[in-house]
Amino acid sequence: MSNKTYAELSANLQAWLEDDDAEFTGSIDEVINLGEMRLWRDLDLSIFTSEDTANTAIGVATVTKPVTDTELVATQSIYYDYDFGAGTVRTWLELRSTDFVRDHQVIGATAPPKYYSEQTETDWLLSPIPDVIYTLNARGVTRPTRLSAGNTTTWLSLHQDDVLFKACLAEAEGFLKSDDRLPMWTEQYVAALPLAKRETYELLNQRYNLTPLEVPAVPTNQR
Repeated sequence: MSNKTYAELSANLQAWLEDDDAEFTGSIDEVINLGEMRLWRDLDLSIFTSEDTANTAIGVATVTKPVTDTELVATQSIYYDYDFGAGTVRTWLELRSTDFVRDHQVIGATAPPKYYSEQTETDWLLSPIPDVIYTLNARGVTRPTRLSAGNTTTWLSLHQDDVLFKACLAEAEGFLKSDDRLPMWTEQYVAALPLAKRETYELLNQRYNLTPLEVPAVPTNQR
């Protein structure tokens, strides 16, 4: 049984639950989305990242986060490259609390930024306040585009379709208020998670077959 596409997953959910009621079929998209979110959070997939740029403004402490086609969940890193006169230097901004960044600012003074905070959902706050226009290169974790009739496959559906199916079944039983069946699918989903996490780790982390370095023997002291 394959659940790699939206159509397959949707059809299998209806078949396994033996429910073609209009109320349920009309809610399948939401059931699938809830199952995806459950699995996405449990696997903690840092693979879903985006890289984008945003420009600072002279004398302005805030920077609007880049607008992407996916939802930014958390910023991982920000840096900028700038030639201060002795060659281009790469500067990585350090994440601090908004109170720290504000306290570090000197009103009316500008300088190359060193710190940033997640001031709001859409803005970063910088300190020192930028003295020139810097192009910030940001990398962040994003929430992936969800499975739908218009987005027929996702990374989760292609690589963890069996676990995704169990997550969706658990969400569906909750929707249908099947108190007797909900624990069964929840338990099966939880039982499948450790292997899914291990497989995902192997997929997302390159492994190198390094030949162990030959460690030279320590010479004994000659008397």
